[in-house]
Amino acid sequence: MFTIDAHLDLSMNAMEWNRDLRQDVSQINEREKGLTDKPDRGHATVSFPGLRKGNIGLVVATQIARYVAPGNSLPGWHSPEQAWAQTQAQLAWYT
Repeated sequence: MFTIDAHLDLSMNAMEWNRDLRQDVSQINEREKGLTDKPDRGHATVSFPGLRKGNIGLVVATQIARYVAPGNSLPGWHSPEQAWAQTQAQLAWYT
């Protein structure tokens, strides 16, 4: 018996946050100590060893990149082309 995670942002964590998900979460967080470029640095919650330890047998992984129009307060990319390129980097990470 195993658990399924139906929404996991693995590639975004790897590419945008520059996290090596082959490391334990504690190692990822230690490496991020003192970094301030993103609000949750040092608070990673998932990695491949952790998924195995938690008996997660299937992951429906996602790709995330949002285009935001001028004046939009949401975080995102300033052109559709940039957002698309970000998803392509995430896709390449999965393959």
